Amino acid sequence: MRASSIGFLFLAAAGLLAPAAAGHAEDLLKSADPDLVLELAKGFGSAEIDKDEDGDPVVHGRIQGIKYVIYFYDCTKGENCQSIQFATGYTDPFTAEQANAWNTEYRWVRAYEHDGSNFRMDVDFSGGITRANLEDQMATWDSLIPKIKKLVGD
Repeated sequence: MRASSIGFLFLAAAGLLAPAAAGHAEDLLKSADPDLVLELAKGFGSAEIDKDEDGDPVVHGRIQGIKYVIYFYDCTKGENCQSIQFATGYTDPFTAEQANAWNTEYRWVRAYEHDGSNFRMDVDFSGGITRANLEDQMATWDSLIPKIKKLVGD
């Protein structure tokens, strides 16, 4: 009798949890919503939205005095973009060795040498992400800006 009671409680709990899990799945962002990305960017500084030469959205912003861009990728006619990339770059004297040192120390924002220093952070919406996760990505970008500023001497 006891095993049946445990089984019943398990099934009842599973039944109660299933609707909550289904509701959570509906909260997932399956693509990058330009208006939401702009709204979150404005929470960290100034930002405005535009279109690139392909008609895809692009956000131009300033965070802690640093100009940056959020590019939208894998879009269909300027919509349903599957990823975004935060980017900032400088014409400072920057070497591949410095980029490698940065990339060894910092996991999320990658450094590249190309006519100066370039910093990039990718966010993939494949499979869906939550708004909270997207906000966390923006906070990660914001948290590394002082380190970028120090590195490039800005």
